[in-house]
Amino acid sequence: MKSYSKIVALTALGLQFSLGAMSAASAQEQAPNEVRMLNKDSHGVAKAFEPALLPIAPGGTVDFVAWDFGHDLISVKGLHPEGAEEFSGYKNADTSVTFDKEGVYVYECAAHRAAGMIGVVVVGDASANLDDILANYQDNPDLSPAGKERLAPILASLKSK
Repeated sequence: MKSYSKIVALTALGLQFSLGAMSAASAQEQAPNEVRMLNKDSHGVAKAFEPALLPIAPGGTVDFVAWDFGHDLISVKGLHPEGAEEFSGYKNADTSVTFDKEGVYVYECAAHRAAGMIGVVVVGDASANLDDILANYQDNPDLSPAGKERLAPILASLKSK
């Protein structure tokens, strides 16, 4: 009977170890339509959303995950499709947002606005409002100079598609 107890205990320990290893491995994988709020992204960029650009289908939901401490999110006024609702999330809280209108949505971390922590979700066809955003983002008072600098190559990559 004692050897049976040892086998059960060792099996349970092995299973616990395996599940722990699986959890650690899956924690590194990023779910579809997930944006992580990070102190440093996989390219070494400080105060970043990863990915910084996320294309989704209309009606899709994006999960913004507070991966590192101290981040929030807020849509940038005037830098989303006309008639689309603005969105925001609390500091250190995961937030899910469903996007129904086609076009480009620019968002930032309000806590790290000065650092230029910016991201873009493209719902369906970017051309729905891309020209409007390109014409207006440089004069947008809600974007810091660092935010404008980080946003420029993202918008340029959308324009070239």
